Amino acid sequence: MCPCEQRVAKTPISSYLEKLKNNPQRSVDDLNERRERIAYYQSWTADRLKKMTIDEFTKYLARLWAMRILGNKQYVVDKLVEDNGFSAIMDNISELIWNDKPIAERWDKFLKTVKGAGPAMMSEILCHTHPDKYMLWNRRAYVALNHLGIENLPRYNYQHNGKKYEELCGIAKEIAREIEAMGEMEANLVTVDYFMWDELQVEKNLSKIHQPKTSSGSTIPVIEEDVDPVFIHNEVRDKIADIGSWLGFQAETEKKIAGGAVVDTVWEATIGNMGICHFQMA
Repeated sequence: MCPCEQRVAKTPISSYLEKLKNNPQRSVDDLNERRERIAYYQSWTADRLKKMTIDEFTKYLARLWAMRILGNKQYVVDKLVEDNGFSAIMDNISELIWNDKPIAERWDKFLKTVKGAGPAMMSEILCHTHPDKYMLWNRRAYVALNHLGIENLPRYNYQHNGKKYEELCGIAKEIAREIEAMGEMEANLVTVDYFMWDELQVEKNLSKIHQPKTSSGSTIPVIEEDVDPVFIHNEVRDKIADIGSWLGFQAETEKKIAGGAVVDTVWEATIGNMGICHFQMA
């Protein structure tokens, strides 16, 4: 593990802290928002999660930033429940958050067991429940760490296993320690997420997210790991279904059609007098 000063750029942190200093009301508002979100998710203990109702589960997920881009949040909740069973998904969420096994083991088990919940949703729940331990990982976090020159970042969900998530959390903790050392008295991994959004969303990274570069201009190597092809297939299938739902279709996966064949994804829509139209992706 490289020393913190070699991994974390101090200049963006200085800029971030200067902005907060010059706008004390924003600093207070941000802190209160972080505390409120953390308090809410921490209130859902292992026992409370197992007694959660579907309405409470809907509110629990709807508060996630990972859900903000979705026009139909209820569809996501309904699909999770339909694909996994409500009792099973609550047991798995409870185990992911509160089990005392290593996070890498819990992460891999959840990702393989629960259909429809990816790293962004998983990591945000973990981060808001345990802000001193786990980071929030999403496309913006990739852009931020890539801008800092962190190598071997997972670009796709199938590369984001438990071991990699544990490593990324270690990097985020280094950033939190540096933020504290430079003057922010209450810095955790939710603070790090705010910092990355404020200071490290560089346009060139957003437009070339799949062409990450080091400071010298060379391409950062892509992680090559033993990958389960079924997992990759299912990830693509589920993303196609998500696109359909965002466009307003009723999307289903593993749909049986005429002759007993099964297609990966079907989009359905009722169009006037035409009846139900089907779009199938094998």
